[in-house]
Amino acid sequence: MAEHADTQSPESYARFLALFRDSVVGIVAIGEVVEDSQGRSAAGDNLAAGRTTHGDGKPRLLAYADPEVAASRPDAQVNAGIAGRVLLQMAVGDPDCVGILVNSATGPISLVISDADAEALVASRH
Repeated sequence: MAEHADTQSPESYARFLALFRDSVVGIVAIGEVVEDSQGRSAAGDNLAAGRTTHGDGKPRLLAYADPEVAASRPDAQVNAGIAGRVLLQMAVGDPDCVGILVNSATGPISLVISDADAEALVASRH
């Protein structure tokens, strides 16, 4: 995220998207969160990701990079981790959503993944 915030290059954005897709990101889980056998939060049958309209007023799913750091803050809203690939699929499957807002837990950086970029990442098999 920091690299793209500094460079604003298409290459750094492509790296960010690939890393997001292949990572676990933090979310504000709404619905049932259960613990797996190792004591980690896992999705229940009716789990949804929280949304935000921060910035331009358009609804986006809300995600946090570095979920462990985000969850450890005193005012933390992050209560679950999810594969980036799965969150991308959730964004694509939500007709009322226009993408994902990703907040950094380690600095004042936010990046938007548009619904078109989310669709392209879901469609790619990499």
